[in-house]
Parts: sequence; structure tokens; C-alpha cells
Amino acid sequence: MRVLAVRDLTYRYPGGKAPALCGVSLTVQEGEMVLLAGETGCGKSTLLSVLCGLIPGAAGGEFSGEVEVLGQRWPVSPGALFPRVAVVFQNPTEMLLAETVAGEVAFGPENLGLSPREIRSRVEKALSEVGLSGFESRRLEELSGGERQRVALAAALAVNPRLLLLDEPLAQLDPQASRRVMNILRKLTRKGITVILAEHRLDLALPWVDRVCFLEEGRVIFEGPARDFRPPERHLPRPGTSSPGEVLIEVQGLSFSRPGGREIFKNLHLRFRQGERVALCGPNGSGKTTLLHLLAGLLRPSRGRIEIRARKGKDALLLGLLLQDPDLMLVRESVEAELAFAPENLGLSPGEIKRRVLSVAERLGLVSFLSRVPFSLSRGQRLRVALGALLTGAPRILLLDEPTTAQDARHVARLISSLSADLLLFSTHDEEVARALATRVLYFRNGTVEEIRP
Repeated sequence: MRVLAVRDLTYRYPGGKAPALCGVSLTVQEGEMVLLAGETGCGKSTLLSVLCGLIPGAAGGEFSGEVEVLGQRWPVSPGALFPRVAVVFQNPTEMLLAETVAGEVAFGPENLGLSPREIRSRVEKALSEVGLSGFESRRLEELSGGERQRVALAAALAVNPRLLLLDEPLAQLDPQASRRVMNILRKLTRKGITVILAEHRLDLALPWVDRVCFLEEGRVIFEGPARDFRPPERHLPRPGTSSPGEVLIEVQGLSFSRPGGREIFKNLHLRFRQGERVALCGPNGSGKTTLLHLLAGLLRPSRGRIEIRARKGKDALLLGLLLQDPDLMLVRESVEAELAFAPENLGLSPGEIKRRVLSVAERLGLVSFLSRVPFSLSRGQRLRVALGALLTGAPRILLLDEPTTAQDARHVARLISSLSADLLLFSTHDEEVARALATRVLYFRNGTVEEIRP
């Protein structure tokens, strides 16, 4: 049975110079799992927004072609498709409304008017499927990015959809959680539920999907069985290494727990030296983001102390932190203005500001976006803008939380090549990136931190 059919779809965002989608055609049958792949900004998220009814209704723009999902022809509102169509967007934080995990997962079933008993049953089942049993009373603000991503997936599963649309569902998950999610999705398809996911982590997704639709600049370049698809090769540069220099950060007896919550880690003793590139690895919720926030001063230790020995330069920031959600860092109306923010606040000359902006834009592949509004870009592009806004400040210490999220292979390589600081610490679930970039690897697990070979 056919679930959806897209015929010659072309769409241009309001004010867009080129179509985001151009002549796209795609048919998906009941119980299939289809992977949307392609470089950052190729149109994957736009196509998902069409399939859930947000485009053209909520977004406007120029729309042509035919779209039919579960017997309904476009244009149609998202509300008319709910609960038969459920969607998990690229940034799960934007979707989460309740205070607790249970409240969030119950939100959809409550709006369907189900009985309290049925709601409890669905919440328990959905959380069990995503590996979050026992998290019912946890506050959403206390969860890691990967845990919030799984909560958003559980909320979608709780309404029992016929079509599930997922935008980068593996982006912030550790490898074990990623395999668990893909196994869940495969089981759903065996029950007749259709799954369409956009994803950059092809090594984790490809073994599980039936078909691949590969997009390039809004056009379908390949559409067929997964076994016939040959993903782009990934070549990661390996920056040169030097002998570690002076200690720039020292951590002594560091412990941290949230008020009324569990202890995330205790009695850490760490030294970070000039010239080091340190990867923070480990499962979701193990404390990687927490350590970065402690080092940046966003959180206070429960016990112990952190000493920043590095000194700020005249024309450089002392420290820069890339948040896991780059949207929280974007405050200006153009990409160029975002990149100029740090050097302007350092009091640099107009000529030096322009030089830094253009240099970083070239390194990160942002030159063609300088006049664009940051929030008109894809999530992967917005992440590079947020990173670029740090790099133009030339920080001595660079702290990056999941810097390769939503990046295709080419842009991961480009991003790695662009990084330069006296000390770099970055969290990642991408083991290949850790091996290519890190001089040290710290593995977080069960409240402890172990140093392993990169």
C-alpha cells in the first residue's frame, strides 16, 4: 500500500535565490524505511517539512508539484495529519514543552483524549522502547542532548503514528544508543509503520534502511535500494602534533551533582596543556557537556576547583565555548554580523575585523551565506556559523560540544582543518573524528573518567 507520493516537487523559500527542492519525485510504501541523505543544506529537512504539512502552509514561498500523504493532497495543515503523521525535528529542544519526561511523552496522548490508564501505558511503553525507563520524573533541563533526543522520539511513538518522520535522529546519540534507535525503527516497520529519516551518520543508518534518496542542491541524484548505494568516502585530515607545553587548565578534586540529583562525577583530577587536543567520549548523560560547562564557568562545582592558568591575549578571547545547541548562540541578523561580533567586542580595527570574517568564512564554507539570516540556514550550517563566531575571536582555549553534529563528510573534514587554539577540548560520539583529531581521549562512564589511547 502506498503511503506517500511526491511528483515533480519544486519549492523556494521566501526570498530564496535558488529552489531548496527542484523536481523531486519519491514514492514510499507502507512499512518501508527510507533514508534521506546528502550534504548539509541539500534539502533533506525541507522535504521532511513538506511531508509533515509545514510547507507551504506555515512557511510560504513558491510551491509547485504534487504531494499526497495517507490519501491527503497538498496543501494540508500539520493538524490534519496528526496523529497519523508524527515528526521529530532536527533540534529536539524546540519540541519539548513539559517540565518532566513523563509529562512530555504524555502530551500527545492527552491531546488525543485517551484515558489516564491508556496514557500511562503508552508513556511506559514508549520510554521502554527508547531505553529511558525510570526517567519518568526527571526534569528535561537536566538531561543530556542525546537523552532529550530520545525523549522526543518517545513522544512521537506514544501517539502510534502510521508515518514517522525523523530529522537527524542519531545526531547526538552514542553508538550504542544509535543502534538501539535504529533497531526500534526497524521493528516499527515490521508492524506496518513507515519511517523516513534524514541522517548524516550513514555508517550507522545504512545497514537498517530499505531505500536511499540522495539529494544534491535540492535534486534527487540517487533513489533506490540501500544495497546499491555507495556513500561518499570520508577522508579526515590529521592535524600535526607538538609536545605538550605549559598547563593551561588544572582540575583538582572536581565533583558535580545537580540539586537533588545524582552525582555525575566525583573527585576528578585533570591537567590540560598547551598544544593538546582532547576528545571527551562516552555514553549520553555521562558528563561530557557538564565538564565543558564547568570549565567555561556556566556551572559551579559541587566540590573541588578549576584553575584557568592561561592569560587572555590583547587581540584574542581567553576562552570560547560552542554549545550543543548552536541556535542559542546566534543573536544577529546576518552571518557576516555574527562572525564580526567577537572581533568588534575585542575593539579591533574595521580592516582586521573584515580580514578575520572572510578568513573564517572561507575556512568553514560560509562565504556564500554572509548576507543570509542565520536562521534561514540548515542546522549544520548554523552550527558552522556559531563556531565561526568563536574562531573570529581567536580564543586561546576552545571548548566544543559535539562540533560535528549535522555535518556531512566534506564539512567534517573542513571543520577539523579550521580549528586552531592553544588548547582544544571537544565532546564527540564520532570515534573516527576522535582518532583523527585528538592527542588525548578521556572516556566518561558511571561517574568516572578514564584516559585511553586515541
